[in-house]
Amino acid sequence: MKAILLAGGQGRRLRSITGNLPKPMVPLVGVPVLDRLLDLLRRNGFTDVCMTLCYRPEVIQEHCGDGSDYGVHLKYRIESEPRGTAGGVRACSDFYGREDFLVISGDAACDFDLRALWNEHRRAHAAVTMALYPHEAPLPYGLAVTDGEGWVRSFIEKPAWERVVTDLVNTGIYVLSPEVLRFIPADTPFDFARDLFPRLMASGRGIRGVPMEGYWRDIGDPGSYYRANLDAWEGKLRLPEQRGGALERAPEAFSERARYACRV
Repeated sequence: MKAILLAGGQGRRLRSITGNLPKPMVPLVGVPVLDRLLDLLRRNGFTDVCMTLCYRPEVIQEHCGDGSDYGVHLKYRIESEPRGTAGGVRACSDFYGREDFLVISGDAACDFDLRALWNEHRRAHAAVTMALYPHEAPLPYGLAVTDGEGWVRSFIEKPAWERVVTDLVNTGIYVLSPEVLRFIPADTPFDFARDLFPRLMASGRGIRGVPMEGYWRDIGDPGSYYRANLDAWEGKLRLPEQRGGALERAPEAFSERARYACRV
């Protein structure tokens, strides 16, 4: 199965932590988030991965190589200028061709069962299937309102509290059918939530919303990043090195490769 990993972020709000490294290289309990996500993809059967890069792409390319250290086949697409989330995916059309594929952001801590999301997409014959997550503080995120059968009926972007009718946030993890490609223009920045999804809904294409079990947290600001690290130590975020709950070994036990990006 194929996946596109969006890893072009600069991470201005995390500059005190990342220095001048790309945001996906920020360490999560001693291991770059990017490494965590590549491992998650492999464990869920996504072994063909295309990574979109923008800010300092050579750092990530040197670190990840061809993906063999992670058990995946890794390719890269470099953006000279940001194209938006959907625009960056469209630029990978030669990678996924006519196959369904997964999209995942490179700036989140996550332990979802991605294969379950994939299976639901195929079962429902949806144009897009998005992973939703019940978040305790939904205001900074886009909310997805679904009907009783799991189809998305409306989106509420970064609402005020009086407009919060659900706590299910859009995690930026999607399974897409290649038919949606024709709704994405070639030469202009284009985002999934702001641009593509309204067009799909207006055209009658089905968007499936799947509430996911497990853990997800955006790490784009220092507070959220700090919370994700604490959650990992406490066992709320499941990591491969855990044994029966919280972590049993300190970050110093990880490899030199894992410590490379640590700037805390």
